[in-house]
Amino acid sequence: MRVKRTCSNCLKGTQININTDILCIEKGVVSSDYVCSNHRYMPALKSIKRNINTCENCDNFIMFDTKNIEDKSMGICQLFTVRKYDGKTKKACSKFVKRSKKEVS
Repeated sequence: MRVKRTCSNCLKGTQININTDILCIEKGVVSSDYVCSNHRYMPALKSIKRNINTCENCDNFIMFDTKNIEDKSMGICQLFTVRKYDGKTKKACSKFVKRSKKEVS
């Protein structure tokens, strides 16, 4: 029996607790029955560590240029805040848009 390909059984998707939508590493928030060409079936093992998106990986996060190495991921979200925070420690929200590879430093 062949299993239908959907984002709910994809390795790159994480269930959102608020509703049935999926937070995809590639596409952002999508419906649970959506499927894209990057679909990878989730293995049976539940112990696989997933790549968790953080604010630092989002296109809406603006990083500040700092000379201090420890503060390289400090910045603000252009949608929600004016206060500076560490983009590596905060998990991505439902408005997450993956930063293009050219912009990632």
